[in-house]
Amino acid sequence: MEFWFSQICGIIVSIAAITSMQLKNIKHIMVCQLVCNGVGALSYILVGGLSGCGIYLVAVAQAVVYYFFRSKEKKAPLWIALVFICLYPLCSATTYKNPVDLISAMAALTCAFSLVQEKPSLYRIFMLLNGIIWMIYDINVGAYTMIISHIATALSAGIGIIRLDIKPKGKKNEVQ
Repeated sequence: MEFWFSQICGIIVSIAAITSMQLKNIKHIMVCQLVCNGVGALSYILVGGLSGCGIYLVAVAQAVVYYFFRSKEKKAPLWIALVFICLYPLCSATTYKNPVDLISAMAALTCAFSLVQEKPSLYRIFMLLNGIIWMIYDINVGAYTMIISHIATALSAGIGIIRLDIKPKGKKNEVQ
């Protein structure tokens, strides 16, 4: 039963991840990240991916903190970013069981860097890397619909980069 519930969670994560990559408003992106990371943590705990779950829980905390800064239109202090950048490897170290857990640690750092971005374009670049790295972890722990969500994350980030970041620049050059 846990396996199937985990797979349903993966589908929900996919929807939130795809949505977040196509948004321009960083506050709305943070809300999608809260859903994505909260449900993702549940998915991993259900299939025994403790390292992935821990990292997703840190990501939930980071998304909450940065959402509040963004909603008040204030810049988060650098020390907060550094705290989260240290928390991800610490979380990975405390849940370490085998070398596969190092993959989730790398993915975690891309998440840390993505959530501190103020520009959605930089967020999408880090999330493209994040999706690719998480796919490798998913294959190794058997979180099969999470693979789908991370494929969706990578593809949606790529599409968002082209549609929202590259194409508009090309159109500006054509007008001038």
